[in-house]
Formats: sequence, structure tokens, C-alpha cells
Amino acid sequence: MKCNVFPAIIAVVIACLLAYLAYTIAEGKENDVVCGIVSFVCFASTLVSTLSLRTDSSRLNINLRVMSTVFFTVFIVVNFVFAATTLTMPYYVIINALLVTIFMATLYKFSTIKDV
Repeated sequence: MKCNVFPAIIAVVIACLLAYLAYTIAEGKENDVVCGIVSFVCFASTLVSTLSLRTDSSRLNINLRVMSTVFFTVFIVVNFVFAATTLTMPYYVIINALLVTIFMATLYKFSTIKDV
């Protein structure tokens, strides 16, 4: 698995902008900084794998991009719903931590596959 640097930088910048958007939506609430930081981690992990990771197999690349895009969409929905509503912060952190862990475990499993 290879990581292209320039698309990774672009992905991190996009993740920063989306995290700042989540921070501004949650601004004024007591945990707006936590919302921004957790959003950045979630968005950066999925966007970097979507835009910059490549493997030797084209089928594995497609599976990697589809999985990353699905998780990115889930993170968009979860983060902006939690930023807009006044739900409790422990649930927000636990849900995002579980989703990131599942995403990273699946990404690791994809990296061990040689051919699809």
C-alpha cells in the first residue's frame, strides 16, 4: 500500500475545513472544541485513505475507496447531527471512536490482502 503525499495534504486540508465547520456549528455549546477535534480525526482518516492510498490491485483500490467513502459519509452525518443537537458528549466520542476503530481494522485487513 502506497501513500501519495500531495493528495494526502489536500485531504488533510479538506478535513481541517470540515472540522472547522463542525466547530462553528457547535460553537457556544460546552464541548465545541472536542467536537472540532474529533471531527478532524474522523474526516482526516477517511479522506486520506480515499484520496491518497493506492495498492497494486485495481480491484482492491476500488474496494478501499468505496469503504472509505461510506465511512466518510457516516462520519459527516454523525458529526454534524451531534454538532447541531445537544446530545451528550460521551455518546458522541464513543460512537466516533468505535467507528474509527472499525474503519482502521478494516483498512488494516485490506492492507494484508495481496489479490482480490
